[in-house]
Amino acid sequence: MRKIAYIFLVLVLMNGRAWAQEGMEMPAFSKFYDKDTGLPFTRDSLNRSHQQVLIFYDPGCGHCQELGQGIAKRLDTFAADVDFYFISMQEKPLVDGFVNMFAPQLAKDKRVKFLYDPEGEFILMFNPKNFPSTAVFRADSLQLIKQFDGEGKVENIAQYLQKAN
Repeated sequence: MRKIAYIFLVLVLMNGRAWAQEGMEMPAFSKFYDKDTGLPFTRDSLNRSHQQVLIFYDPGCGHCQELGQGIAKRLDTFAADVDFYFISMQEKPLVDGFVNMFAPQLAKDKRVKFLYDPEGEFILMFNPKNFPSTAVFRADSLQLIKQFDGEGKVENIAQYLQKAN
């Protein structure tokens, strides 16, 4: 409960900062960890030939659960060169519960990674307004295409991730 209160306090304090403008370059984050391996995961770890979708979420958030389910159900409709990074400040047991209960398909897809953000670096660098906060970035240039805050409906995000017809 303390972590959640801290998150909202930081969000309120950061509310005046306007980072998330389309065309801005992805910040050079460096303090995330791969949930499964425990290894550091930085911006340099990204596959620069793939489009990037960073999703800051809380496993207990209803909109986050809805978005996770929606992405899991529609993975086959997204382009093969789209990678999804689910980033949480919660530890592995809570994230595992989220995945097992709401979106087990995500754990089986090689385009999906779950990252642990123990220091709240996402909040400081990406300026989310609500959970989930989803940022879609171009491949190679890592320029922001669109950021969604508090949006649990996958349909709005999906329009940026579709396979070419």
